[in-house]
Amino acid sequence: MDAKTIQTYNQLAKEYDEETAPFWDLFPRTLIDTFTKLTKRKVLDVGSGPGRDALILKQGGLDIVCLDASETMVNLCKEKGLESILGDFNKIPFEDETFDGAWAYTSLLHVPKQTIGISLQEIRRVLKPGAVLGLGMIEGDTEGYKNTLKEIQENAPRWFSYYKKEELEKLLGEYGFEILYFETLKPRTKNYFFFIAKKL
Repeated sequence: MDAKTIQTYNQLAKEYDEETAPFWDLFPRTLIDTFTKLTKRKVLDVGSGPGRDALILKQGGLDIVCLDASETMVNLCKEKGLESILGDFNKIPFEDETFDGAWAYTSLLHVPKQTIGISLQEIRRVLKPGAVLGLGMIEGDTEGYKNTLKEIQENAPRWFSYYKKEELEKLLGEYGFEILYFETLKPRTKNYFFFIAKKL
């Protein structure tokens, strides 16, 4: 994950947590419900942030392990009673075939396009055969730094990589995933893509 983005999250984790807390109020729960139905017990939340999604998945009966590159985010998760590990998306600190599922909702947005293949390879590596990946991304065709936190616009750069649907379909296929489910939603100004894909 990009170093400047990690630094921003370390500095502004609490502000981010407060700003994004009502995020799922804008979405129908079909996304998380479908993922939960298709997933067995142990799930890695890749780029968990402050644990917003992890808490919902845990309430759905899943055994959640949070992974984030921001130490401050990891600590916020622990404060909420979540198991949380500090680690990079491109070098996930778990053995092969550890998890029944992986959840990566808008976290891989912060990975430059030239290295997202490494992240997908690592996620696939730690998944058991037939395990599922829940992947959330945002539609677009650009990448670069943006200051997007509402409360603090200056000195808060985060890297964003936006994708066309066809790009994501191709990437999932190239890195050994079969798409089982797709949904697109527009809660505000941008289209959000959500894929559930099975490890082949």
